[in-house]
Amino acid sequence: MDTTTTTMPTTTTTTTTTTAKLTTGRRLVLLPSPFQGHLNPMLQLANILHSKGFSITILHTLFNSPNPTNYPHFIFVPIPASGEEKHSFSDMGNVISFMHYININLLGPIHECLERLMSENGGVACFITDAHWFGTQSVADCLKLPRIVHRTSNISSFRAFAVPQLLRDMGCFRRSPDEGLISSLECLY
Repeated sequence: MDTTTTTMPTTTTTTTTTTAKLTTGRRLVLLPSPFQGHLNPMLQLANILHSKGFSITILHTLFNSPNPTNYPHFIFVPIPASGEEKHSFSDMGNVISFMHYININLLGPIHECLERLMSENGGVACFITDAHWFGTQSVADCLKLPRIVHRTSNISSFRAFAVPQLLRDMGCFRRSPDEGLISSLECLY
């Protein structure tokens, strides 16, 4: 892919920095989940894609937003109204509430941001989201924008997704209200 970039030497070292605004590669919009274990892998993916000639735009919440000075070769676009509420994650219920909040309340602002980005020069080639942003599929469908889901899970959590089906197959969960309650979970050992 042919790209045009300009490099500028930094004042303290001999490394160079590429300015995002001068990259002419096709634009990819990435939407990471605002949790550290999700932000870092998404930004690593963005670096890889940028090295292949893509122009990168990071759409992000105001809550735990990435530091743009660490990635001067990307364009950062905050989602409007994504930091108005205070979020505390002292228990799992708050994390689930936050996931509900971002997948319900932020779909409109995300749609507007993507619509604006699509109307700019070159548009948007693809929308890459974290798996936590499951509600964004409807936005991508509405805008006829290809979407790729980036999952940041380790093998332990991946295996945990299989457990409910395994327990159901072993008879530890009832399949219908008519089956009654299971008196014990002896099948777990």
